Amino acid sequence: MQLTFESLPQQVATLTEEVRILKRMLTEFSTTPVNHSETITIDEVCSLTGYKRNTIYQLVHRGHIPFHKPKHGGRKLIFLRTEILEWAKAKKVESVSDYCSRKENELSNRYNGGLE
Repeated sequence: MQLTFESLPQQVATLTEEVRILKRMLTEFSTTPVNHSETITIDEVCSLTGYKRNTIYQLVHRGHIPFHKPKHGGRKLIFLRTEILEWAKAKKVESVSDYCSRKENELSNRYNGGLE
């Protein structure tokens, strides 16, 4: 479409409407809840964590990994993807460089007050 001075108001109105529609779509998209709490099997837990089935059963027995049991009882274990991912990320091991940086900051903060 040729852009002319005469068609400029119509072009701006069209663009304004398209931007309004896009904003509404983005707002709807960002507020739509995503169901990350889907139930997963023990095999999927093994895939997510890298642990073998026996290790997962030991973690369940010791209460070290989040799991659920059906209301009616039984032997079936139910895992929620979000809980397993949060559990896996819960205890980050500090790298050597992170440890050194933290200690340098602690020493700097401790001794800067006394040196100034």
